[in-house]
Amino acid sequence: MSYNQPPPQPGPYGGGQTGPNPYGGGQPNPYGGAQQPTAEPNPYAQQPGYGYPQQQPQQGYGYPQQPTAPYGQPQAPFPGPAAPAGGRNKTKIIAISAAGLVVIGAIVTGAVVLSQGEDKPKAMKLVAPKSLDDGTYTLDKGTKDLENEGTSVQDSMPDGATSVLAQYTRSDDSNSGLAYSGVYGEFSDPDKVRDEMFKGFTGGDASPTVEKKRKTFRPEGENGPSIECEVVKMYDRIYAPACAWAEKTDAAMVLDINAESTTVDDADMEAFAEVTAGIYKDTRKPA
Repeated sequence: MSYNQPPPQPGPYGGGQTGPNPYGGGQPNPYGGAQQPTAEPNPYAQQPGYGYPQQQPQQGYGYPQQPTAPYGQPQAPFPGPAAPAGGRNKTKIIAISAAGLVVIGAIVTGAVVLSQGEDKPKAMKLVAPKSLDDGTYTLDKGTKDLENEGTSVQDSMPDGATSVLAQYTRSDDSNSGLAYSGVYGEFSDPDKVRDEMFKGFTGGDASPTVEKKRKTFRPEGENGPSIECEVVKMYDRIYAPACAWAEKTDAAMVLDINAESTTVDDADMEAFAEVTAGIYKDTRKPA
């Protein structure tokens, strides 16, 4: 052996000398396997701790201002939708659903018209059950959960009106969701309330755009609720049916955001009107 040659590298069972990592980066894998790739972030994962760099979210129409946490760390309860990365990678629909929820909340706020001194109908209230449409949608966050994260429209409601907000995810696709937003009280002009709800989808540069105009459906016949629907385009890539009802005691709008609805024909107003008629029954209870 020449004295000019470098010493041989220690084998896998060698002593305490430290040699180059044969795996190309990080700590060597003692079991000989390749390092695992980084998993896609969980949209429900806890926010990084103090000192960790934060990404700034995009803000949609009606999106609330971000509160500042201790140490100046920005809170982002509803991050903006991530841009598609190609292949089969889906848009972060849950984030879009939350932004859509705020849109609807703003619409409901501007739609409340309370009755004054006329005959009062039987009082009703709106609730957010744990599931909707026979388990198709599972409750992710209710009114209190969203309020704790900074999403609420109750402060802007007039006396006698109560708002209900809820975010649901699809049981068969966690990238898809449903935004439910309603208000209950005593309304003198339900038709006006419903009209004002839909007007909210046409204001501002960042708001959803209407792709199919409103139509009226009665999925359960003349004795059932009157459901009006339209199709809106969210964030320039998702087509979502939005359906609403309005009674003298309550009104609500439901927005269905499906990761697979990437063309206007994918958003079926009539089919979602039937779903909304079921949601009407599931969420309205005697006060």
